[in-house]
Amino acid sequence: MSPYGTYDLCGNVWEWLGTESKPGRRELRGGAWTSPFDRCTPSSFNDAAETMCDDDTGFRCAVDAETLEQLLSR
Repeated sequence: MSPYGTYDLCGNVWEWLGTESKPGRRELRGGAWTSPFDRCTPSSFNDAAETMCDDDTGFRCAVDAETLEQLLSR
């Protein structure tokens, strides 16, 4: 669990970030199911070419708590 009360932020897939590590490459964070256990931390750094595509890299959909409450109360 993170200091903000969120769960399961590490270990599913390496998360694409908007941060460019080098020209044509993007940062990846969080580790993946293919990563050794000690690499499944939010601070783990990885990067990949913007054109890379594989089965252990993806992105996270997120919403703030207030918006989620509004959506669930409909």
